[in-house]
Amino acid sequence: MKCLCSGEQSRARPVDEIAPSSESFATKDYSMDGYSSKNGEVDQKQDTCNIEEDELSLSEHGSLNYEEARALLGKIEYQKGNIEAALHVFEGIDVEAAQSCKVILDIFETSLPQGLPENFAADCKLLETLNKAVELLPELWKLADCPREAIMSYRRALLHHWNLDAETTAQIQKELPFFFCIVEALANQVEELPPGIIDRREMCYMLALCYHGAGEDLVSLNLLRKFLHSREDPKCVPALLLASKVCGNTPKLAEEGINYSCRALENLEGGCEKLESIANCLLGVLLSAHSKSAIAESERITRQAKALQVLELAGKMTRMQDSHVLYYLSLENAEQRKLDVAFYYASHLLKLENGSNIKTWLLLARILSAQKRYVDADAVISAALDQTGKWDQGELLRTRAKLQIAQGQLESAVKTYGQLLAILQVQSKSFSSGKRPREGNGNLTRSLELEVWHDLASVYISLSQWRDAEICLSKSKAISSFSASRCLTTGLLYERRASIKKH
Repeated sequence: MKCLCSGEQSRARPVDEIAPSSESFATKDYSMDGYSSKNGEVDQKQDTCNIEEDELSLSEHGSLNYEEARALLGKIEYQKGNIEAALHVFEGIDVEAAQSCKVILDIFETSLPQGLPENFAADCKLLETLNKAVELLPELWKLADCPREAIMSYRRALLHHWNLDAETTAQIQKELPFFFCIVEALANQVEELPPGIIDRREMCYMLALCYHGAGEDLVSLNLLRKFLHSREDPKCVPALLLASKVCGNTPKLAEEGINYSCRALENLEGGCEKLESIANCLLGVLLSAHSKSAIAESERITRQAKALQVLELAGKMTRMQDSHVLYYLSLENAEQRKLDVAFYYASHLLKLENGSNIKTWLLLARILSAQKRYVDADAVISAALDQTGKWDQGELLRTRAKLQIAQGQLESAVKTYGQLLAILQVQSKSFSSGKRPREGNGNLTRSLELEVWHDLASVYISLSQWRDAEICLSKSKAISSFSASRCLTTGLLYERRASIKKH
């Protein structure tokens, strides 16, 4: 994976320069020392007290850009124990900092799944650094305005064997239930403000943001519909973009979302390139979703072509440096079976993110699988698993099992599904242990477990192991009484068993 995962600054190439390699993927030992070859001269600046001066001196070093300089400086401050200073630095880079901190914990979790040995020195610098990293990650996600990731980081901190000291554990246990309530409470507080404190239209928009953050997308969208009515503020670009984003989460609302995105572009009129690129990206995602509901083939192709056109425009506007745009560019090309182009964008994205995003690893593996490069796809999954904590490995393991099935390795797939189910069942128990999870997280885990039981049942059907297949289907029914995919798998079981008996 060296060609895809190096820490070098990515440079986009025109699509027509793509030359797909016939070489097999090679996994790379991916670590957080990616900056080490560049930063020898930087060490002497660690004692500088003024953060702003440090940022400037690091960025002027030549081999680091501004974002990389801030990331490095944040790590230095955090390693020295200056947590507040680290947060101040990381505040300027948000998601990049959170992903970097997450990679540190992923590496530790995969290297020492049972935690440090009990006789490990309590005053060890490594243990101190680990405690600070575990405590820091949720704060970084909150600074990056990623509440779901913050909640999962809190849960991960309490579930894994981090050898946390009592003070850190107590702090996390105190923060978690408090943070559960913040977003929903904020919406209630805004609603309870006396008339005249906040402008009515501004309050409507603030409430829409709060409810969207709390996962109440339908409530948020209803507020935005009122806000964007012709009698209110129909040209408010932030509200139009938020409405587009909310609609993008529900396929049946894609057409309404397209209307909001187009209106946002009309009202921007070239005023802000950043917002214009966001609007184009949202429009592309919505057009892609809308194409799936087209009845006529010609209509579907037209919508897909338009989706790709606006996504490519967003890519050019962001100079191929926006991870969201690159992800959807790769995904859309993959869905249209333009696999070489999809592979190029996914590879570029992996380098841009320094391999910190599971979704990108999955996308790349699935593109390789579609190209029937199964060995390469499995190498990608292996590299991703090496850098991912076990609580985040669900979709990676499911993809590995599907790759094994595609290669006829059914017994191996059974073992992989077993490994995945063990993780999912521990997660399910944690959700029912007393603390209420972030809305949707528990449901996502149960939904994945449901589909894994169906996958495993299908494997057993292929192996003619009828009793095992029936047990899997009964496990599925215990999770959800109604499931279309279980009905389909049950029908396949009866059909296959009947055909075997006839012969």
